[in-house]
Amino acid sequence: MATILVVEDRPINRRFLVTLLRERGHRLLQASSGDEALEVVRAENPDVVIIEMLTPNIDACQFAARLASDPAVIRPRLVFRAPVYVEAQAQSVAEAFGAFFLARPANPEALLAVVTAALAAPKHEGAQPDQRRIEDYLRLMAGTFQNHAESLDRLNAQLDRRIVERDARLEIVRAALDQEIKKRLWAEQELTQSNHRLKDEVMHDGLTGLHNRRYLEESLGREESRARRSGRSLSIMMIDIDNFKRFNDTLGHAAGDAVLRAMGEYLLMAARGEDIVCRYGGEEFVLMMSQAPRSTVLSRAENLRLGVQQLGIEYEGRLVGPITVSVGVGIFPEHGDTVEAVVRSADAAMYQAKQLGRNRVVLGGNKDQGLSSPSIASSG
Repeated sequence: MATILVVEDRPINRRFLVTLLRERGHRLLQASSGDEALEVVRAENPDVVIIEMLTPNIDACQFAARLASDPAVIRPRLVFRAPVYVEAQAQSVAEAFGAFFLARPANPEALLAVVTAALAAPKHEGAQPDQRRIEDYLRLMAGTFQNHAESLDRLNAQLDRRIVERDARLEIVRAALDQEIKKRLWAEQELTQSNHRLKDEVMHDGLTGLHNRRYLEESLGREESRARRSGRSLSIMMIDIDNFKRFNDTLGHAAGDAVLRAMGEYLLMAARGEDIVCRYGGEEFVLMMSQAPRSTVLSRAENLRLGVQQLGIEYEGRLVGPITVSVGVGIFPEHGDTVEAVVRSADAAMYQAKQLGRNRVVLGGNKDQGLSSPSIASSG
């Protein structure tokens, strides 16, 4: 059994390495930065250190140099890790430091093979890295990322003319390369996060946090197909806040926004996990239920209506309300041959509820009766 230190600032990557190596019977130590890793090495004297070449605070090259400059430390075997797209150059730098190299992402077999090879190699006390080879390889890596032959030639000429300043210029080149690699990684991460944010923004309402009308429209076909396959019903509730314009006109749009946010929170709380809740537009909301009989749907619609009346919505230190809603209910396939038709039936029923005095639930007419014949399910 060997003692292995894994230096990795990303917890998910660190857990992967630690779990895999621990299953092979090794004793595992962990650090999230180069500074922390140095302390662990001095305290625990590990056999192998696996470290990212982009570790925060102190990268792998600095880490190896710090170990080599400390006569009190028995230098462990080192395994440098870097992205596969800089594998050739990074491996050369690792060799210059007397370290093994592992490109990522790596499969378990490749990782275990490198660790086994490292454990078979002797430890070195006070070993100094090959500065000349490091200089050559870092110059090559800088040229790779600059992707400009003239810049590489100019850099080589400058290094040849100013060999007395080698150490200072080496640090500049190393830092530039380090930043370039980090920029690429950050750019990849930012692109992924931006795509997630964009998808979330496209499908969600920014004010209430509910799904928006676009998400509902994209879900209708999927839910209709599922209802047809299962032979079960699919219900649509169209929910409209009564006299909403009054809140905006008398208290201001900020108060209206507070009402909409409270409605969104309430509907999310009242919905089942499989329900789809959307802000349809303005003060209208939609709740889509699957696999529920008519009695259950109407009961839930009525409970929602009553629950809204109990909402204590505060704005600037005072209660806003009371709030009531008109609810129209449509059921597939009872009220339409398609879910789009059922949405229209529920919408017509909701307008009928408003015409009948608001604050009530109305069930849409069936597809044979047409949209103009809804029936009153309940009233306040």
